[in-house]
Amino acid sequence: MSPTTPPEQQRVPRSSPLLTDEIEVLGNGTGPDAGDIEKPPLEDEGVVMRSPFDDMSFVRTFKVFWKAELIAFIAAFSAAADGYQILMTGSIIANKGFIAQFGTQIPKGSLILSAQVLAIWGGVQSLGQGMGMLSTHFIADRYGRRFGFLWLWLVLVGGVLCETLARDWKVWVAAKLLSGYAVGSVQFLTTSYMTELLPMRTRGSLLITYTIWYDLGQLAASIALKVLEDKAPHNYLNLIYTEWAMIGIMLVVYLYIPESPWWCANRDQHERGRAALTRLNGGIKGYDVDFHYGLIKKTVGLEREAAAQLHGPSKGFWHEVWSLRELFIGVNGFRTLVAFFPPATQQISGLAVLSNYASYFAQVAGFADPFMFTVLLSLVSIGSTIVAFFMTDFVGRRATFLFGVVGTWSCLMIVGGLGLIKAPSLADNKLTAKLFFALVWRMVSDLEGTLGRSFAAEAGSSRLRVKTAGVSSAGGVAVGVLFSSTVPYMLNTTEANWGLKTCFFFAGISLPMCIAAFFVIPDTSKRTAAELDEMFEKKVKPWRFRGYVTEAQLALEASKQRNPGDANVLEG
Repeated sequence: MSPTTPPEQQRVPRSSPLLTDEIEVLGNGTGPDAGDIEKPPLEDEGVVMRSPFDDMSFVRTFKVFWKAELIAFIAAFSAAADGYQILMTGSIIANKGFIAQFGTQIPKGSLILSAQVLAIWGGVQSLGQGMGMLSTHFIADRYGRRFGFLWLWLVLVGGVLCETLARDWKVWVAAKLLSGYAVGSVQFLTTSYMTELLPMRTRGSLLITYTIWYDLGQLAASIALKVLEDKAPHNYLNLIYTEWAMIGIMLVVYLYIPESPWWCANRDQHERGRAALTRLNGGIKGYDVDFHYGLIKKTVGLEREAAAQLHGPSKGFWHEVWSLRELFIGVNGFRTLVAFFPPATQQISGLAVLSNYASYFAQVAGFADPFMFTVLLSLVSIGSTIVAFFMTDFVGRRATFLFGVVGTWSCLMIVGGLGLIKAPSLADNKLTAKLFFALVWRMVSDLEGTLGRSFAAEAGSSRLRVKTAGVSSAGGVAVGVLFSSTVPYMLNTTEANWGLKTCFFFAGISLPMCIAAFFVIPDTSKRTAAELDEMFEKKVKPWRFRGYVTEAQLALEASKQRNPGDANVLEG
């Protein structure tokens, strides 16, 4: 069967939830190394086909689909504003001018920001993130991905405007709420959108570019904070003004990118969907837009039929809200758990300590220059992201994530142990060790976060992708609200004063999650949406996802054996 064969000429009987009556199965061929890997039962039934382009090598796919990959990379720029906003608002609290403006306590003759104010800011920002994740997916599903981006952009403008005008800590609360809403929306919507644009073979690595932009944004904020500290430590507003440049670039990006063809198929805007797919991949030799858009329509159609059987026909917004319960039951419930697990694990492993309160942690740990510490953290994050870029498809999402989980827990124990050493003669060595393991901690924790964005974008079905990503990310933020509100009390010398022993607390509560990760997290790399549907529906064990041979793979292999000429599209 050729990839250019019109979908209406391909027919078989339908006999399972993953079948289509428009694609012919040409046999029950076996995949490579069939004796070494688990395979599904061989049945003479139709499947939602894989495209022959899905079996191209990573390098070849990268070259052939350069246009879609470039657009996805540009769309990911919003992550730079995300990272810039998160680090800047989290670390500016150590700036002298900011403290002079918003400080509320004078415990030892000098003005400071109280732990209560810091806890309110951190909690409100996390609340805003959760609100964005729980509401923006309705907008993006109803009106389109591009409309969702423009909506969150307007909210971000409101947040930065509040930051610019704020002269009282209570106004900064409003800024935190609005910017948190926008940042939360960016985090799940961007990766979901990228998943709907990218070819399967390079999807995992290209999703990592979101984190690359995020890390570059954090690095830029760290450098800006350092320059401000050295040149004009009391003029904190200069740093806030730089956010407007980020916002301007975001608007240009959002006006340029196309609508998602998957959203168009879900909303029956098929001409618009074909036009979007043509813009992305229409110039590729051997690529038939109608055939590939037909695959999207088939996947969406089958999922829509399943939803209609479960909920009945849509009856408006509130019916749609009520149908969200689908995200928490059965197969979709497990898919939501997979998407929720990574961000929740990262939060429970002490993310707030080295993210929201990095400069504060540096002061408590005894580092002379907390802003230089944040610069080092940003550089380490970029290095970690580059490692993830190469590992995610070649080693797999699951293996990379589990490495991050084990590494993070180990670093928590080590850094906490360093806090128990009291010998004055070891002060210098202890400070060096604290710096080293804090940086390693950030590196492996970032692996969890980076892969977490991939799981959030890929775990849900195409029909529920944005909702699954939004709700699961909101769940992770809900966990973060707790720690954003309590970490200042743990670190503050006038409160609990745990210092580095805070790490023991996070090591203790994260241990059950670390163990559970081995039984919950699957490998979603190199899989189409239909293949993931199949494996989740068949309840394939998470640790067997990587080696599982799907019906789509078997059908494509049989097609190649009958029509060797189809393999020509894979050649350079």
